[in-house]
Amino acid sequence: MAKLWTDKASFGAGELSPNMARRSDTQQHADGARRMRNVRALNAGGFTRRPGSLHLREVKAGTRPVEFTFAVDQQYLLLFSAGRVDAVLVDGSDAGSVTGCPWTAADVAAMTWVQSGDTVFLFCRSWRPQVLRRVGAAAWALEAWTADEGPGGALKQPYTKFAGPVSTIQPSAYSGSVVITASEVAFAPGHQGQRIRYVGCEMLVTSFLSPTQVTATVLQELPPSQALMLENAEGFSIGHIIEGEQTAAKGEVVNVDAPSGTVMVLITKGRQTFKVDEPVTSPQAKTKILSVAAAAPLPARDWDEPYLSPVYGWPAAGALHRQRLWVGGHTRLPSSVLASRVGSHYDFDIGTGEDADAIFEDLGDSAVAWVRHFHSAEHLLILTDQGVYYVPETAANPLRPSSIQFNKIGSNGCGATRPQAFDEGALYVHLSGGAVMDIRPTGDMTKSWTAADVALLASHLIRQPVDIAATHGADGLPERYAIFVNGDGTLAVMHSIQSQQVLGWGLWETEGAYRSVAVLGGTVFAIVERVFNGVTRWCLERFDQALTTDGAVILPAGSPAYAPLFAGMQPHARAGTHYLGHVDAGAYGLLADLGTPTAPTEVGRFYRPLVEPLPPEPKLPNGGTAGHVKRICRVRAYVQDSVRVQVSGRAMDAYRVGEDVTVPPPLRTEWIEVGLLGRSREPSVIITQDEPLPMTILGMSMEVII
Repeated sequence: MAKLWTDKASFGAGELSPNMARRSDTQQHADGARRMRNVRALNAGGFTRRPGSLHLREVKAGTRPVEFTFAVDQQYLLLFSAGRVDAVLVDGSDAGSVTGCPWTAADVAAMTWVQSGDTVFLFCRSWRPQVLRRVGAAAWALEAWTADEGPGGALKQPYTKFAGPVSTIQPSAYSGSVVITASEVAFAPGHQGQRIRYVGCEMLVTSFLSPTQVTATVLQELPPSQALMLENAEGFSIGHIIEGEQTAAKGEVVNVDAPSGTVMVLITKGRQTFKVDEPVTSPQAKTKILSVAAAAPLPARDWDEPYLSPVYGWPAAGALHRQRLWVGGHTRLPSSVLASRVGSHYDFDIGTGEDADAIFEDLGDSAVAWVRHFHSAEHLLILTDQGVYYVPETAANPLRPSSIQFNKIGSNGCGATRPQAFDEGALYVHLSGGAVMDIRPTGDMTKSWTAADVALLASHLIRQPVDIAATHGADGLPERYAIFVNGDGTLAVMHSIQSQQVLGWGLWETEGAYRSVAVLGGTVFAIVERVFNGVTRWCLERFDQALTTDGAVILPAGSPAYAPLFAGMQPHARAGTHYLGHVDAGAYGLLADLGTPTAPTEVGRFYRPLVEPLPPEPKLPNGGTAGHVKRICRVRAYVQDSVRVQVSGRAMDAYRVGEDVTVPPPLRTEWIEVGLLGRSREPSVIITQDEPLPMTILGMSMEVII
């Protein structure tokens, strides 16, 4: 029989998947735990009780918080819910609202957004992109995104041809009110009020007549058509572009009458027409014009309609990168990627492809990828259901229409959850909902980005996440966390120290369900669904490391204890390190048990921190001890500023002999020791608390008998 001590100085690997139970040969097993619930991992290797939360206000069901920073001293949470958005300050007080918004509760969960100064651009496949502006300290305005106007009233909006490539439209006249006839089904009632371009000239649809006909008002005079009699029509074919040598006129051949030597031509370059006796060339022939006659507008294959359309849908994703507004994930063109002109978020005119012009491209892979999100980092990242792409750029080859390309990082598709910046890269939820991918630069010019599953060893904690937030020094703390809101209402929390290759996960649970999170000014906010005296309500809460209960309210000293939020309930109460137990809030929230508090008192819902290290498997000279019957006979834990820590059912004493029991118990920093009984092949130790009091564990040792 052997007796030895095993030290555990770090919990940095966090809670490990049950599948890791037999991997005692790894460092992750040595630094991991079987369970880490409702605790916060520390950079030094220990853990502390997770922050409690302060109740700020009730919100509508389905609310989603979005951070908005106008200035360091002017920060807001935008609370989006069905048909409205409410702005609140960090203390939960009102700061303006907008009603009559186009989104539903389902849209709120699906939408993406990006902030630029005092403006937020909002995207969803269900409605036209929206622009939310801060117009005052507590005033906001919402409008649909509208393109800038160009010369002649033309809109600088993106256009594309949704109909088949050989389909044509033919207006009945060159100006005024016209009837537009399509060669195949191309129109719907939703086209009314939309613009259609005929060889680059705009017409405003005024009424829907049939799937092949609409009426429209010509906004820009349409290019002319001509009947040209040629010396020799051989070599001229429909679809050829012909050019006059003297006038430089260009036109598309729409019809050829070989016996008469006549071709019908639609001018495609401005309004410059052909003239008599002018030599003309086609791709296959050259001849001279004998006569010219004006013609009615000819059918044109060169026609398109707005990319943003109630008929064909809207883009689902947007971002800002290199002074351009990027959009993608269109209902009908899911793999299209568009970018505005440099410096103008309302100009998508692709122009002639100059460096600053707008961009309209397709990812171009054989599998049609649905653009789910964009992320602006060192390069533009494009996250799709088929994998992640990046747009390479350097100082010598900046991002521009003539050289843009899309390089694929990997085939791990992205789900609907919006990605989150973390360290130098980004975190996103895998399409399956069961993995978290970390994409980051490699520093290698031949392979600039890489993607890896950072939840591989704790995949059981990733449960279809619906929201992500990241902290970088929340509450002034040095630790960095990524917080994932699981579909089951729990929080999967990742702690990372990239430089030290430390990565660990834990699970936060509450009485109720977390629905969304946001980080504003270093503070973590959560939307939580809770039950109050039998009634389900959604609440905005703020995490605070000074609190040890959830959804708490702080009762001031010197006033009768009154908490209407908990009317008819029995919340927990504490004043400093003094746990006051359950208190009856009464029918109206009067906490008679507390009387008039003499110190600020926290009243809230209890949550239990719990850490269970993996069973010790020390190595002996003759081999390992996995599967051997063992006994943990003593446990020593080093606690810091803690009260009433419980180790395997044994709680540390709140008071020592000679201490004044009429005052709150002191915080203790010391080794505590507990003796245990029982033998097992997998003996365990559970560290927890039955009372909402401070708890920090920096390390532990176990005496094991084998």
